[in-house]
Amino acid sequence: MELTIDIHTSLGLFISLAILAAIPSISVLLVSSRAALYGFSHGAAVAFGIVMADILFISIALYGMGLLLPLIGHWELLIRMLAAAYLFWLAILLWRQKALKQPALQVDPRISLKSSFLMGFIVTLADHKAILFYMGFFPAWVTLSELTLTDTGVIFLVTFIAVGGVKCVYAFLAATVGQSYFKQGHQYLNKLAAILLVGVGAMIVLSLWK
Repeated sequence: MELTIDIHTSLGLFISLAILAAIPSISVLLVSSRAALYGFSHGAAVAFGIVMADILFISIALYGMGLLLPLIGHWELLIRMLAAAYLFWLAILLWRQKALKQPALQVDPRISLKSSFLMGFIVTLADHKAILFYMGFFPAWVTLSELTLTDTGVIFLVTFIAVGGVKCVYAFLAATVGQSYFKQGHQYLNKLAAILLVGVGAMIVLSLWK
């Protein structure tokens, strides 16, 4: 199948997804907590569950939007604007956020990698707003009407490396030095993430005038 996504688009997607994956959030805390309690492999399993849920959301966004674009007309503009607004709103929350609460995790020596994977998958699925974000995010980078199966495979691979890679870095740090690194510096990370989110949201808005 023909590949329509160029290297610049792939790189842009990778950077954007990596930035979003690095934002201090409940998923980051889950990965860090699991790794700190049970070791890197469990943190990586949570990260894998998060990536799989993201890929599911991305599939719905890519092909759902591809089917709907001929029907929704001017609603495409509204969807992208809502996605950008969601990013701006999230940036404001991150900028003002003072502390993140530690998720309640029970220590069980019989814990399995499967349960760690399911935890990451289910927690990510619960954030249904991610579909709205992806529906506005990807049309800013790719032409959905020209999307091929090869393009989809590249997007999935970029997502796996970007999101999974960042979450695994958190898992490694938590497993080796504990979670103090995150607690001490998360406020600065919040500020940086808020600025980067505003940048991504601005990119989506500017794409409307292409």
